[in-house]
Amino acid sequence: MQTKLVILCLTSLILASGSLQANSDPFALNLPKSPVPDRYSRTGTIGANQKETWGEFEGPGCIRHIWMTLRRPEQLPMANRKIIVRIYFDDSPTPNVESPVGDFFGVMHGVAYYDINTPLLSVKAWSGYNCYFAMPFAKKARIEFENGPEDNRIYLQVDWERYPDQRMEEERRFCAQWRREMPTQRYGQDFLMLDANGPGQLIGFVYGVRLIDDVDRWSHGGAENIYIDGLGEQPAYIRGIGGEDSFGTSYGGVLHPPENHLYAGMPYYTIEDTGEARGAQRVVGYRFFIHDPIPFKESLHMRFGCMKNDICAMVYWYQEGAPGRYVNMPPWEQMLPGTELKRGTVDLPLPDNGSWLVGSLQDNTEGAAIKKAVAESMETDRSFKEKEWVRQASDHGFSDFNHVHRPEKKGVGAHHQGKAAEAITVIEADRNMTAKIRLAWDDQLILRVNNERPIDLGTNTSFRQRFVEVPLRKGRNLVSVTLSNERGANHGGWAFAFRATAPDGALLGPRSEKVK
Repeated sequence: MQTKLVILCLTSLILASGSLQANSDPFALNLPKSPVPDRYSRTGTIGANQKETWGEFEGPGCIRHIWMTLRRPEQLPMANRKIIVRIYFDDSPTPNVESPVGDFFGVMHGVAYYDINTPLLSVKAWSGYNCYFAMPFAKKARIEFENGPEDNRIYLQVDWERYPDQRMEEERRFCAQWRREMPTQRYGQDFLMLDANGPGQLIGFVYGVRLIDDVDRWSHGGAENIYIDGLGEQPAYIRGIGGEDSFGTSYGGVLHPPENHLYAGMPYYTIEDTGEARGAQRVVGYRFFIHDPIPFKESLHMRFGCMKNDICAMVYWYQEGAPGRYVNMPPWEQMLPGTELKRGTVDLPLPDNGSWLVGSLQDNTEGAAIKKAVAESMETDRSFKEKEWVRQASDHGFSDFNHVHRPEKKGVGAHHQGKAAEAITVIEADRNMTAKIRLAWDDQLILRVNNERPIDLGTNTSFRQRFVEVPLRKGRNLVSVTLSNERGANHGGWAFAFRATAPDGALLGPRSEKVK
């Protein structure tokens, strides 16, 4: 009996070990099977305003762990915000990683240190920075530092593995990008965090807020809004509730104890005396998508709801090919907390996927606005006064009414309920044709094309898609989408994803600049 019990225990341990091993890589990277472990170490001083390569690694290989530290904070305040790390893979001229050093390891606002304890980031006293992101490469990897206006000191250790006489089959590469904005918009456009092309997978993000706006809690500005594959086969939209909820906490908009947990936490939460009647929060939260993965095939666009504050963020993801550039690093003085860095100052143009004109807010009590849209064919000679319509870019096929119509009132991610709005655009056809329109949305949506009969596409309780075929005439075709909004299953999400294709599969529009 004892022998059987021992065998059963050993079998359970072996099975558990195998299960752990099988799940040890949540991102399912296709790496060679016979790694050779290696370590690279270097210490030294980097001069003011110098850009230097500090480590090169011949592929195929994979970086497994990076540890580093900088000058002590009493020697150089904000030392980790005054130096940039860039990591390049293979022959890409575009850095896959670009960030101030501290922010890359999850330490924001120029603070030298606070505890972080996760499977991917670990920070220890007094500035022991560690990351455990797997970073595969086929030909080579290069780590570069660009220093600010004062000498700094770098201690660097990289644990990596080589794959002699083996081929790197994995095509995805690790990416990480930092972005800062100050001040962000109040009750307007959400803070831009990421714009990426697929295929890829979102790993996670670190988000930092320095409260300036006293109109409402920082967390009431909203949470993450993730728009996935808007022009792909299966669009998806993920929307959070309140800012602190994104990090697994509760009632964290005013007071919250700093804490660390495996996949989500708020390791930095303090109140700073700014001379105002009330102290101002300084907050950092992190969230990693390990057991709830977020893959994308075509694109991923990510924003975070905000008030008028000083916000910075790190986003980590995998993707095939070189990452698209959506932001440049700002000048040194504008990297520092508290300095002005308005939207658009260092932001780069996003991919041009067309645009819509968004009309005024409509009352949809008892479905009034929807009933009107269903009952009336669209007038193709309508006038569009600039003050009544707002031009909004289509982000990889997505349009979000919440960026145009947002109630200026206190509340957790405040949004309109019992309302509707209309978006107008033009799609052009090179001949008479029957086009296929794909729309994804929640709540109720009415589609109108030219003066054809309105199409009630029905009500989705969650974000789902539907296809419909419509006749197009050669030249200009006016398209209207009217969408209602309720709290629903995504806390008032008010977005739709639109794609129109010709019989040969070519994309058509949308082009709101063609609206007359």
